[in-house]
Amino acid sequence: MRVFNLIWAGQGVSLIGSAMTTFGIGVWVFLDTGSPTYFATLVLAASLPALLVLPVAGALVDRWDRRRVMLLSDTGAALAPAGVVLLHTTGALQLWHVYVLVGIGAVFKAFQWPAFSALVPQLVDKDNLGKANGRVSLIEAAGQVFGALLGGGLYALIGLRGLLVVDLLTLAAALGTLLYSFRWLPVEPPRPRGDGPATTHRDELLEGWRFIRERPGLLGILLFFAANNLVMEMAIVLVGPLVLSTHTPADLGLVNAIGWTGMTVVSLAISMTRGPRRLIRAILTVATCHAVLVLAMGIEQSVWMLAAGMFGILGGYAVTNAASATLWQLKTPQDKQGRVFAIRRMVAWSAEPIAYGLAGPIAQLVGTPLAQRLDLGQGGGIAVVFLLVGPALLLVVALTWLRPRVRHAERELPDAIAPPALKV
Repeated sequence: MRVFNLIWAGQGVSLIGSAMTTFGIGVWVFLDTGSPTYFATLVLAASLPALLVLPVAGALVDRWDRRRVMLLSDTGAALAPAGVVLLHTTGALQLWHVYVLVGIGAVFKAFQWPAFSALVPQLVDKDNLGKANGRVSLIEAAGQVFGALLGGGLYALIGLRGLLVVDLLTLAAALGTLLYSFRWLPVEPPRPRGDGPATTHRDELLEGWRFIRERPGLLGILLFFAANNLVMEMAIVLVGPLVLSTHTPADLGLVNAIGWTGMTVVSLAISMTRGPRRLIRAILTVATCHAVLVLAMGIEQSVWMLAAGMFGILGGYAVTNAASATLWQLKTPQDKQGRVFAIRRMVAWSAEPIAYGLAGPIAQLVGTPLAQRLDLGQGGGIAVVFLLVGPALLLVVALTWLRPRVRHAERELPDAIAPPALKV
């Protein structure tokens, strides 16, 4: 796993830099405008372009050399901080510049994820996939923790430009480790478009979906994650308002820090082992625990209860992320992984904005009247959403478990993974 570890370390450093930039730009936008709407638009600019381009990115990742796709995506991701630094230095930076540059960076990052995910099985053997995916979850969690901590501290010292320069340096580190690893990475010849003799771009984009649809076990687990994300994100997005309803901003910072620490600790544990052996059982067990934790947070809103709940929820996400990635890597042929992984992530991401749009109205229109009737006190309307999410998630788990094709997918679907292309 030496080459994987080298690339993984470079990408981890870059993720910390990107998280610092995300923090710094968000602070700059809010301080410059004082508008939550402009801040929310920034979040949309960072996510929507990636969501729209993912299917195309997945198809191209399967046709192009994945080493060069990662190189291109890391290089392109540098355009956003470089452009903001240039415009900020000349005094010409405007809000719409930030939106455009952040959107461009998001498009390039949409290529990076399926390329890296498809490259992992070529760098590690089958038995170490769980460990490798645990390490991927670890750098994602560590990026959030250290990015926010360093971003908050450094913003006051070196300002937005300084943070962006640091981000460019971390991107340079990622590019350096990737270029250094080129000599050991497998060279992949360009793949023909699609599997048939004459396929259109549309056929190629739909091929990933057809692969999933023809395998009920994979389709079922994909639909489970879509439903799980839709339900769980309605609670996750309201954690901040739930804490602030009865506690201080400092308490919210504590809850968030403990939550991300949970994901970091569990990811570290997985990265030192081979991860869960029974993947689907692990995913559904964690979802059941999530339902219990959400219910507990709805019943008791003390700081430590909320912090413990977030520790368990984000720690559980480390398990499900690693188990899900391993399952899909094992069951998807190498030449289809870009398209299939892009469809998988697009479905997961699509559920989140729907949840964000539903959470507020449900809390206000359903939760608040019910909380007043039950005399739940301040923040009771939000707590009601948590009390609804728990049983809803248990229902999703039960319906998934009752489908034998999903429950036995690990055994029924043959492994598609070949021996690693290089022994390191």
